[in-house]
Amino acid sequence: MAMREKNGDVRKTGFLLNLIRSSIIINALDSFTAVIYDLIKNGFLGYIFTGYNFSAKSRIEAGLKNSKAASHLEELRYGICRRIESSVIIYYISWLMKFLRGCRLRVYGTFVASFGAYTAVVAVIQAILHSSVTVLVENDNVFIAMILIIASIPLIMSKKNFAESMISSVVGRFIIKAAGFTELQVRDTAGDGGHSNSAFLLGIIFGALTYKISPLLILGGTAALVWAYLVLVKPEIGVLTLFFTMPIFPTMLLAAIVIYTSFCWLLKLLRGKRMFRLEPVDVMALAFMVMLAAGGVISFSDTSLKPALLMTCLAFGYFLTVQLITSRDWLVRCSVAVAVAAALTSLYGIVLIYTGGGYNSDAWTDSEMFGEWGSRAVATLENPNMLGEYLILSIPIVCSMLIGRGEGLRRISALVSLGIMGVCLILTSSRGAWLGLMIAMVVYVFIWHRRALWGIFGCIAMIPFLPYILPASIISRFTSIGNMTDSSTSYRVYSWRASVEMIADNFLGGIGIGEGAWDRIYPMYAYQGVEASPHSHNLFLQIWLNLGIFGLIVFAVFIFLLFQSGFTLFSRLSSNAQLRNPDISEALLYKNTASGEMIEQRYEKDRGRFQLRITAAGVLCGILAALMQGMTDYSWYNYRVYLMFWLACGLASAYIRNGFSLIGENIGHQASDSTSCDVVLDIEDDSDTGTSKNIGIVKTKKNNGDKK
Repeated sequence: MAMREKNGDVRKTGFLLNLIRSSIIINALDSFTAVIYDLIKNGFLGYIFTGYNFSAKSRIEAGLKNSKAASHLEELRYGICRRIESSVIIYYISWLMKFLRGCRLRVYGTFVASFGAYTAVVAVIQAILHSSVTVLVENDNVFIAMILIIASIPLIMSKKNFAESMISSVVGRFIIKAAGFTELQVRDTAGDGGHSNSAFLLGIIFGALTYKISPLLILGGTAALVWAYLVLVKPEIGVLTLFFTMPIFPTMLLAAIVIYTSFCWLLKLLRGKRMFRLEPVDVMALAFMVMLAAGGVISFSDTSLKPALLMTCLAFGYFLTVQLITSRDWLVRCSVAVAVAAALTSLYGIVLIYTGGGYNSDAWTDSEMFGEWGSRAVATLENPNMLGEYLILSIPIVCSMLIGRGEGLRRISALVSLGIMGVCLILTSSRGAWLGLMIAMVVYVFIWHRRALWGIFGCIAMIPFLPYILPASIISRFTSIGNMTDSSTSYRVYSWRASVEMIADNFLGGIGIGEGAWDRIYPMYAYQGVEASPHSHNLFLQIWLNLGIFGLIVFAVFIFLLFQSGFTLFSRLSSNAQLRNPDISEALLYKNTASGEMIEQRYEKDRGRFQLRITAAGVLCGILAALMQGMTDYSWYNYRVYLMFWLACGLASAYIRNGFSLIGENIGHQASDSTSCDVVLDIEDDSDTGTSKNIGIVKTKKNNGDKK
């Protein structure tokens, strides 16, 4: 082994590594990439994109804090806190949840067995009333009843209570950790373990209800009530639910989750358990939401109000994310939720393709040019282009888990998930998604490491060999971008031309939001052969059409500020700023401090900076990829993908703020003791201002120190 000295320290390096480092070609590439980095960092782009001013936030907060409205708001908050804390309903909800945690599994098993048995009895009664055995055979409730009875057997045989079983099992500990609770909170129980007789009677009542209500609906409703309680305790769980269920749940259910989570967050905010902070980027997001609502009122169609309100509601997911997901643990949980949901959705899309469940339409694929493609993957999103945008929003996040030190998902799990998502993305045959991801990954490589640019040069050198590596169908599909003989391309071009003409006549105010306004105006500008276009097939043209030039400017400023804040963080991390907060792995950053091995300690701190940079860059590059795809399609046409876009923007901003708090910027989200309300419920979590196990009013601190 060869030896090399640096800064007085001796490091062992291999012969092959030294040979590579001494290569003329490698040194030339290294010098070239260094020049590119210096030009970007010290040039005009570097000056513009690294000038985000977080001090604007402190001015906003100071203005609000010193105003009379703030004192009146504090009085209102105190009154609300007092009434909430003394509520009888809150008391009994708290006691019930403690009681259920302390119930023995045998009691739960008795309820499940009774529920299953009487569900089967009701199914038999229904068959007798209809005088048909076929009714019994075709009744799904019988199958569900059998599953319930079988599932009750291990529960009845257990001697533990619910809390003990959760803490002692791997799955239970995972659920506790994922939900942000501690084992101590789960162990806090009440009651004597429950009574089997009461559980048996309750099972009979639930079983009788299956005469009119599906048992799945009853179980789902029970699960929804438990979820609602958990979100009341921790609104962060509502945000986590949005990230995971976005490709699964219908739009209106997702909107309901946003509304309920917002309500729970507002309660926490009024009680001083969460803080509300506005950054400049948040102000622009709020302004865009206001313009969305206005686009439903100022419109050529009376049907614009409903989609405008829905879009405004879903966009509020951005504020829920940036205000609630503030700690490193919750950031990682949300990223993992994105990765797991995207991998499962991709797997479902792949299975559908190979079982004949894909989608094939001449409107999406020119069958004469690409007949060999067959079906395109759509999974749960009904449209291959929408699935493609969802995947390119998610893939860079998983890349950060793979390239980093395995934060969130282990590297093997991240690699498997990334492979599944990549295959599904190819099967979408979405050229706009492919191109958007390629552009975003180039930017991602720039952020990753200067020498990672060598990989880009390697990819460029491999271009002549791609026809021998990739299938001809993929090559022909990608190279057809811009080919006007492709019906899909020509369809988009003529839609763009018509949209530009519509913009010329509605430059300032747009036409309004929704299909109603579009269907009323577009036919007057449509070209022959593209009369049935549902939108402009371009995100930015559609925003301009919906909201006018000012709506487009506000959105552009929001995106600029979001990326400016990110690159400002990257610039600060590239300096020698001290990482002050051990949230990002204290063992990683400081484990060698006592030993005096300064080189090793500095290396570990560099790892911390790298982890901060790469995780924020992953979400930002996913947003960039979606924006690039938006040049070729209206990527907000699917409301669920639209929600995911705003959730991703919120996650990126939350990562950036967390990064600034770790390098010493005062932008944390911790509640101040001087403005906190110490009246806390038993159902309260270990939130920013601490907890108390007493029920009822203890005391309330106010800014002047008075006690009520």
